[in-house]
Amino acid sequence: MPSYRELAEAIRRVLLEGGVAPKRQVLPLPTGQFLVMPAADHEVAVCKLVVVEPERTPMVQAEVWARRLATGEVFHLPGEELTQRRTAALSLLAATLLAPRREGALLVVGPGAQGLAHLEAFAEAFPLTRVLVRGRGRERVLAFLERARALGLAAEEWTGAEVPEDVAFLVTATPSPTPVLPPKVPDGVFLAAVGSYRPEMREVPEALLAQAALYCDTEDALLEAGELQGVARPVIPLREALLGRRGEGRFVLFKSVGHALFDLAAAKAYLGL
Repeated sequence: MPSYRELAEAIRRVLLEGGVAPKRQVLPLPTGQFLVMPAADHEVAVCKLVVVEPERTPMVQAEVWARRLATGEVFHLPGEELTQRRTAALSLLAATLLAPRREGALLVVGPGAQGLAHLEAFAEAFPLTRVLVRGRGRERVLAFLERARALGLAAEEWTGAEVPEDVAFLVTATPSPTPVLPPKVPDGVFLAAVGSYRPEMREVPEALLAQAALYCDTEDALLEAGELQGVARPVIPLREALLGRRGEGRFVLFKSVGHALFDLAAAKAYLGL
């Protein structure tokens, strides 16, 4: 299994070297949505199939099929694991590139699968001084704290009204339609907002967007992310940031909604390409 750093490097290569991916198709289901996301480059063709059913647990179920073009081999990859790890690796790539502060506490709002993956990714790459978490499900909060402590990190539940000043890395990983953060965060924070993925969903309050240097995973986020609807300031896609473009703000906000190119990158990493 590739590490988060290896996945981040695979994403970086695909963004810079190119791949082809149409906009994802979304079909309505009686219980939710069916998403189809193909992508390809000169080595691999992939397609991820996702069923989203808000009333079921787990809410998201995914599978990935990959074909190695040189040999014709077809692989069935673990879709949920791949999605969780490549999303966290994407945030890690952005943080490695853009985070103003390189050491400090990690605060995660949303202790589910994505929150846990981000904990593991940031613990792999940065010297974290402690970990804080907030979530609605008591069992998930306790499981998150247990995992953080198993990684050798001091961990506690965040119950305050304000983000502590020692927080250098902040992750929101919830499907909330309303903001889950206060209107102010410490200077120099790197905020990865990965939970909301539709125009009506908004994890980050509007007041924070006005203070941030704004980045997104791809241009599709400008249409899909609730936080970015109607934003008049520049929002820099990650590929342009990799090429040197930078925004201005007292902290960094990286908004991701997912893209088939990242599944392509993860599949290549899983296949050792």
